[in-house]
Amino acid sequence: MTNKEKRIKQVKDYIDKVISEMSTFIPIIQAYQVFYENEERNSSNGDFSVGYEPENFNVEFHVYQSIFDQMPDKGMTEGFKRYIKLGLSHEVGHCYIWELEGTRKDTEKIASLIGFLIVKILDSRKV
Repeated sequence: MTNKEKRIKQVKDYIDKVISEMSTFIPIIQAYQVFYENEERNSSNGDFSVGYEPENFNVEFHVYQSIFDQMPDKGMTEGFKRYIKLGLSHEVGHCYIWELEGTRKDTEKIASLIGFLIVKILDSRKV
């Protein structure tokens, strides 16, 4: 396995760990899938996006190639882990907004605020 492949595996393993942990305490995530996209970034120029199916509480996390290029030379630093947690939590924030409002209007700020709360819970669990 090359160094790049090892780094990609570390990022994927951490993403899986964070999402798995979130699914244990966030009631709107009853089932989830993670898709690694070939595109560099999402349509909002981000590293993550989400699809949510409220009828069965199914979440699709989409991870874009840009996240793998952002890993620091030092590896999985605490700052980089936090960046991943914030990004994934922001996407879960969108699911809550869609659940509460029933709309997909632009709510980036609210999604981030909800995401920050989720990260605080993850931090207390040492994820």
